[in-house]
Order: sequence, then C-alpha cells, then structure tokens
Amino acid sequence: MGKGNNQPLKNKFTTLAFISIFFLGNTIFKAQDSKEILELKSKLALVKTHKEKAKIYNDIGSLYADKKIDDSAIAYSKLSLPIYERLNDTEQIGRTNLFIGGLLLQKMDVVNSERYLIEGEQYLNKTDNYNKRAWTYYLLATVNSINKKNKVANDYCNQILSLYNHKKVKDKKVVLAAYQRLFQNNFLQENVVEGYKSLNTYIEFTKNNFPEYLYDSYFFAGTFYLLNKDFKKSLSYFQEALNVAKKSKNELQIASSKMLIGDLYTETKQYEQAKFFLNDAKNYFEEHQLNDNLKLVYYYFSDVNYKQKDYNNAQFYINKTLKLSNEKDPMYRYFTHQKGLIDLKTTMHDAVDFKGNTKKTQELQRLTSEQSKNLDYFLSLKTVVPSEIFIQNYEILHEAYEKLGDYEKSLFYLKKANDKNELTYGLDKMRNLAETQSQTELVNERARIKLQEETKRIQLQKEIELKALRFEFEKKQAAAKTAEERERLLLEEDAKRKEIELSYTYQKKAAEQKYIQERKFANTVQEKRNAIAKAELENSKTQKNMWAIGAGLSLLLLGFAGYSYNQKRKDNKKIAEEKQKSDDLLLNILPFEVAEELKEKGKTSAKHFDEVSVLFTDFVNFTANSERIGVQEVLNELNICFTEFDRIMEKYNLEKIKTIGDAYLAVSGLPVSNDLHAKNAVNASLEILSYIQQRKKDNPNALDIRIGIHSGAVIAGIVGVKKFAYDIWGDTVNTAARMEQNSSSGRVNISEATYQLIKDDFTFEHRGRIETKGKGAMDMYFVNQF
Repeated sequence: MGKGNNQPLKNKFTTLAFISIFFLGNTIFKAQDSKEILELKSKLALVKTHKEKAKIYNDIGSLYADKKIDDSAIAYSKLSLPIYERLNDTEQIGRTNLFIGGLLLQKMDVVNSERYLIEGEQYLNKTDNYNKRAWTYYLLATVNSINKKNKVANDYCNQILSLYNHKKVKDKKVVLAAYQRLFQNNFLQENVVEGYKSLNTYIEFTKNNFPEYLYDSYFFAGTFYLLNKDFKKSLSYFQEALNVAKKSKNELQIASSKMLIGDLYTETKQYEQAKFFLNDAKNYFEEHQLNDNLKLVYYYFSDVNYKQKDYNNAQFYINKTLKLSNEKDPMYRYFTHQKGLIDLKTTMHDAVDFKGNTKKTQELQRLTSEQSKNLDYFLSLKTVVPSEIFIQNYEILHEAYEKLGDYEKSLFYLKKANDKNELTYGLDKMRNLAETQSQTELVNERARIKLQEETKRIQLQKEIELKALRFEFEKKQAAAKTAEERERLLLEEDAKRKEIELSYTYQKKAAEQKYIQERKFANTVQEKRNAIAKAELENSKTQKNMWAIGAGLSLLLLGFAGYSYNQKRKDNKKIAEEKQKSDDLLLNILPFEVAEELKEKGKTSAKHFDEVSVLFTDFVNFTANSERIGVQEVLNELNICFTEFDRIMEKYNLEKIKTIGDAYLAVSGLPVSNDLHAKNAVNASLEILSYIQQRKKDNPNALDIRIGIHSGAVIAGIVGVKKFAYDIWGDTVNTAARMEQNSSSGRVNISEATYQLIKDDFTFEHRGRIETKGKGAMDMYFVNQF
C-alpha cells in the first residue's frame, strides 16, 4: 500500500521481520502532483488571504513528500499550522498534524510523530471526517506497536473497524491497513493464536476488496508460517506472492519474492537453492541501482554464508550491506550486530586454541566487549526488539567466554540463552494455544470451519460422482444402437443421479446436525462454568455457619464441570488425532498445495505447467529376475528400493506421481514452480544410481536400473472418482518414457531439452541422434556420475 510493499521480512531465526514490518503500509499519503514546487513558491508573494497561503504551504509539503524529501515536506507543512490556528480551522489543523506525524513516523522519529498525531487526533475527533480520523488511529496504532503498548495499538485498530462496521468510514484502504496492523502487532508480540486469527481475517478482507494487494497478504502469511516452522506452507504462500507479482508484471515484487524464497531455503538448509534465488534478486536490484533492496539481499547472502561457516564470504557481504547503510537507518544496528557475530565466529574459527596466543586472545576480548555493548544497546531500547537478537548475543557470548576461559560468564550466558529460548519458542506458547483452543468461542469457530470443510468435501465428491456418471452414460449412449435403448439409458442415468443427490443430501444434513450438537455441547460447558461462578459468588455471601454446605456444593459443581472439561479435552484430542490422520492420508495421496486447495475451495482443477522435468525409472530384466529369484523376493526388493526413492524425491523436492509395476514416475517443478527443476531431477537420479550401486554390493539379488528424464510442459491434476490420484499428462511424459526406454543399465539418459537447462552443471556423454518410437530421431545424452 506504500513504498514498503516490496520490503522483505525475516523470520524468527534472523531479525528483519520484526523491524521492517513497521514500514509496510506506513506510506499512506499521496501527493496531489498538479503543480511544480517552484511555481507554488512564486505564488506565495501574490496570495491575498492567509487561507490561500496555508494551502500553498501544504501543497508544497505534499510535493516534497512525493519526491521523498521528507525534511522539506515537514518544514513547509509546519508553516501552515499557525495560520490554521489563527483561522480556527479545526479540520485543517487536524489534517496537517496527521500529515506531519505520518512523515515523522516514516523517518522513525517516533517521539515527535506521536506528539503530532495525538494533536491531530484531538482536532479531528471534533469533526465528521471519519476517514482522516481513522488514518490517525492507524498511525497511532503503529506508534504504540513500536513502543510495545500492545493493548493501546489494538484498541486503535478496533476503533477503525468499529467505525467501518457502523458505516461511518467509507475508505476501505484504512480498514485494510487496520486489519494488517492488527496482524502485524500480534506477529511482533509473538502471539501465535491471535496472529493466526487476524492473519486469516486480513487475507479474507484483501481477497474480497483489494485483490491487487494480495502480494502483501501472501507475503505476510509466508512470513507467519516461516515463524512457526511450517516451511511447506510458508513456501506455498511465498510462491503465491511470486505468482501475483508475475501476473501484474511487477518486476520489483518478483525480485523481492525471490529474495524471500531464498531466505526460506536458507532456513531449511538448502543453501544452493537459496543462493540461486538470492542471486536472481541481486541481479535485478543491482541493474536498477535499488540500494535499499540491495543492502537486504547482501545481508541475506551474508546469512547464507554464515550458516555454511564460510565466514570470509559472510564478512564480504555484510560489509557491502554496511556500505549502503548509515546510523540513521533503522536497520543499521541490526546490520552491525550481524557483523559482530561474524567477527567473533571468524576469530574463534581461525584460532582454535587461545592459550599462549596473546594477540588472538586480546582480539577476542575486544570483540567480546563490543558485542556485550551491542547487547546492552538492545536491552536499553524501549521499542520492540526481536527475541532472536538476544538469543544470538547470549549464545555467541557464551562461546566467546568459554574460549577465553571465563567459565562463570560462559555459564551465565548459556543459561540466559536457554531461558530466552524457552520463553520465546518453548512449550508455554503451545500450552497457551491449546488452552485458547479449549475456550467456547474457539470451539464454535472450529466447528463452523469443520462444517464448512465437510460441506465442501461432500459437494466435491458429489460433483465428481455426477461427472463420472455422465461420462459413463455418454459412452453407453454412443454405443447404443436403437432409440429405445437410448431412452432406457436416459431413464437409468436419471435414476442413478437422483440416488447420488439423495445420498449426499443426507450426508450434508448429518454434518449440519453434528455441528449443531457440537455447538450445544460448547454452550453447555460454558453454562456450567457460569453456574460455578454464580454459585461461588452466592456462597461468599452466606452466613459463616453455612460455609461447609456452600463449599461442598461448589466442589460438587467443580468436580462435575472438571469431569466434563476433561472429557471434552479427551474428545478434542481424539478429534484432532483423527483429523491429523485424515490430513496425513490426504497428503500421502495428493501434493500439499493441491490438498490445501481441495480443503479450502472444495474443488481442484487440472493446471498447466510450462516447465517441469519428468523422471522415469525402470528395473532391467524385471520379469527374468522374478523367475530367477522368486516373485516374493523381487517384491521385497522393489519395496525397499521404492521406499528409498521416496526419500530421495523428498530430499530434492520432486513430486512422486505413481509406480507402474516396476517403473517409478516422478516430476520436478510442480505443484510449486521451481527454476531448478531439471537440476533437481538429475541430482535425484544420480543419487538413485549411487544407492542401487551400493545395494548391489550388499545384496546379490539387487536389481539393475535405468533412468530417463525429459523437460517440458505438462498438465497435472486429480483423476478418477474412487481412489482418485494426482497424475500428469502430456507429450513431455511420453517423451520421458522414451528417454528411459532408450537408456542403459546404470545410466541417466536425458533429452536435448533437459540438457539445455543443465549443460553448465554436469558433464555429459553425447549419444547422437537416436531413433525413438513415435518421435523420430532425437538427441540424447548420458549424464556422468560424480
């Protein structure tokens, strides 16, 4: 919604999310760029009224703000305030204070920003300009969020939503900003439950009212799930953000999305993929000289190398970051913090033993002292500081003091790190989440969502069966020879259709009835709790000689409620376990993204993918080996091999499609697009060959294998009615099968299309043009093993 839209965040393992998040959405004012600044200044001497002069001051301020010259914008806007005060123009005083406060907040001058915004609030509250009042509340929510006044920030956001619900605020952008700020505030406070709720509300409002801002919503969702270690879902949302950016042809957002995906791969220790995406982003930022973005991508490169223990490159990139930053930059101290970590790690890595090495010991003492001062700086801040900053400092100081032989301080910082880890990421948060979920309101909400999902599932299954029925009878109609036979088939089809619809109507009613019962149960539990509270209150008012009876009654009620509560917890646990089993089973059949689409929308359609790599494997002389060593032994061998293949597919992000007898089919680059699809497919194939070679050494009955790969476009989706499966179609699949058939034992055979994508990554043996069934002569290559 402002210039922050493309500013990326980090997750809890690094730090940037907690700082950058304040700026996303803050730039909400757009200058009315109808006149040039010089022309306006020349008119100042000619104006006849004070009101005209004040307006020109504000217009000049707006133009300076549009050019991002904030100091001049603030200075000219301030000149209008005394005039409006003399004119007693309440609304203009409020609007000008709001404008100045917003600009100061962008400069992170939080103290002065709050002063102007509170002044603006006081004046605007006297007017009927609810839209400007709402924007003031939004910026004050941001200020209070920065100042760790969580409740005050949320109250301001809820005031905006209340005005909107009462149809007083017409500007839906400020409502979107309020939903966004509520999520951000909960996110920054690491409030998982409320963060999840507010995130879903925010995304839903964006979808319904501002689909053009879905990039931000998906970006936040990806960051939220990254924070909670749900990497698959995080990647899915970051890919959604990338897709939105590609659809709108926003090159800056495309590059920023790739930077986010690169950061995610860093956190999942897929460092080469991380560098691939980060490099794409870096090239774009360097080409367009986008220094604000460049310093972040350099920071991420530093982070990748730091985690790989390549401290020289980590130093190189953090120094590039610092060259583009300065002390006025809100991120500057976080960048110097990262440099401090790298300096300490480098020093400790270069000199394992410090005994007798005075120079190294003094250097380590100096760096440790600097990092301690860095820690003191963050401890002294009154604004939000991510917990990870403290954890990183405690851990590095623990290591440093251990190297220096100061074991008392080392133990002190180790304990601090463990305590902060437990407080930030420990079981307490999960316990709080579980307790929240046991509350009646959440039970009702979960029951409603469960009903919605069940209704969608029933509707989807009904549509699938009806389509299958129609397809079946169309084939029969085509084969029918007489009009009488066709008429009979129509009647038969109509009867079966009614039977299917009736069956699913009953299922839907049963689901609705179950939902009603669950809500009644939740209300009953709440009524019992209320009764206990009332009984305790009445009991406190009874005479002293009745205390035993009152206490006994309370205990009886508490015991009954406790039993009901425990029973409900057991039921909830069982339901959760069954739901998890159902989800796990679904994910065993369908890719994660397809399963999520199925649960969210109630249906899923086949999709076209422009660039994937299809992998076929086949065991050589399978039939002959079955006769030689026995069918059961061969089946056992197949099971062992395919289980290992599944592990390899997961390692290289390939999607297993199916096994066909002794053949194994997988695809790289879907359901989430991946520029490394060909490289991943080849790496997976080479690991399969290595595994089979080792297997043959260990087991005399091991089978030989050949592999083929082709890259191109496919269509992918769900097929079938019962036991439905995710499958792929297209000429690419057929060509991949031909690559496998023309391969040799112990080799990976690839097509020209695949070769062009990976020719710089591997070494090859060009086989020339080989005649292929149904395809003619095709260039083929064997990929050489490392």
